Amino acid sequence: MKISSLLFLFFLWGGSYYLVAQPKQGYALAPRLRGACEKQVTIDTAYLRVYYAFNAEDLNDYDTYIDLQCLEVGRKQSKYYSAFWATADSLSVEWGKSHPYAGSSPQWFGEGGRFPDRWSEYQFSVIFKSGNRLKVYAAMPHALEQYNCRYEESYPLQEWTIRADTLTVCGHLCQKAVCSYRGRQWVAWFSADVPVADGPWKLGDLPGLILKAYDRDELYTFECIGLEQGAFPLVKWDYSRFKARSREKVLKLQKGINEDYFKMTKAVDIKTGKPVSKFTPYEPLELE
Repeated sequence: MKISSLLFLFFLWGGSYYLVAQPKQGYALAPRLRGACEKQVTIDTAYLRVYYAFNAEDLNDYDTYIDLQCLEVGRKQSKYYSAFWATADSLSVEWGKSHPYAGSSPQWFGEGGRFPDRWSEYQFSVIFKSGNRLKVYAAMPHALEQYNCRYEESYPLQEWTIRADTLTVCGHLCQKAVCSYRGRQWVAWFSADVPVADGPWKLGDLPGLILKAYDRDELYTFECIGLEQGAFPLVKWDYSRFKARSREKVLKLQKGINEDYFKMTKAVDIKTGKPVSKFTPYEPLELE
């Protein structure tokens, strides 16, 4: 499987799905692509890119992923984001240039995993780590974009216990580490071969790059499928309209969207005019 296959251009449209205790189990629609990548600034140069399959059923098949995510490690900071989303937004810009008079555009471009039309806070959030600070920019689903927000917190926050167990991930020998973090028990496999104290999502602060991580219940799994070394621009999109909120308020909002998207959007039944509510139990990654 080659990372370059992300650039294959084809449009996917998913139906309605329901999963138990999984991201994108609910009804929230992905936000419209708005060419956000056109308004960006380079804030660092990344020397390492790491690609992680997020909740994949088959590591060799992008269509079984919830998301393909990317960690870019620079000299001053790192960035963690959805490669699917970034690619789709970039391709939407190119599509717009070649269709200047189009009245509408496709919902999604490129590969989008199992549910390309569905929103997940883990796909539509971008995380920057710098020193002991972590900044999160959270994009909300379609019809709730006015709640796009950002928050900042201290980093790192994990206290790992390193074990003797080993595992080979993506060709690298890894060692096991465990910790309790935000209400979940985590298992991480890190490689001293890659001396970077970083990893997927908010995980890190180990003597080597985390190549695989999952919670004890295995509701959430991140696994490395490829690494690239070079000099890559580490860019930041325009987040000037993202409102500052506390982490607690952002998590509460995201949980509410996952559990009852229609209630959050104040949707009404066309025939009866009554509010629509479809509750879906949800297990967020952070429980506290």
